[in-house]
Amino acid sequence: MSATATTFTEATPITEAKLHQTLGPDCTIRVHTTLTDALIQTILEVDAYKFRKELQYRREEVIEHSNNPGFILITAECGKQPLGIVYGYDEPEFGFFLDTLASMVESKGIGHTLATLIIIHAENTGHKHVTLYTEEQDEQGRKLRKFYQKMGFAYLGTDPTKGDIMKLQITSEKTKELYIRYITKTHPQPLPLPKP
Repeated sequence: MSATATTFTEATPITEAKLHQTLGPDCTIRVHTTLTDALIQTILEVDAYKFRKELQYRREEVIEHSNNPGFILITAECGKQPLGIVYGYDEPEFGFFLDTLASMVESKGIGHTLATLIIIHAENTGHKHVTLYTEEQDEQGRKLRKFYQKMGFAYLGTDPTKGDIMKLQITSEKTKELYIRYITKTHPQPLPLPKP
């Protein structure tokens, strides 16, 4: 990582190396800009596992989201099993909409790590802010609004149909802070890139 900026290209293999150290050598990070049937199925399975019925997307909705400009899906897998997913796409006024973030494994930092990766991507592609909808607390007691506030998102209010509106103004300083906190946290120096 350079002293002034974090690039998505640098952060992705470093994140994968961190997963290797914490969860095992068969863990991977994959980046997708189009969806296959298998990826759609993965999204639907993660949705079904992590979200209550009214928050789960239908197949057609997932496909519709993937057709938005700037769509990107980042998956974390271990042994071909999904650990977590995050996806989003462009929105007006140089914004990026973080549509879905879900981690199948609790308390391992996967959610924060994936969110940080997509924020780095958003900065690197010229976005000025990241917006998302969440709720203060889910049915399992997870404090979701606080999760995002810890990352620097501001709570803008609650839309009665969409939930809590959260927004992060992207700066290189904020991106670097998130990179250090959630990707290189256990490493005083960034990990070397894996050899091909």
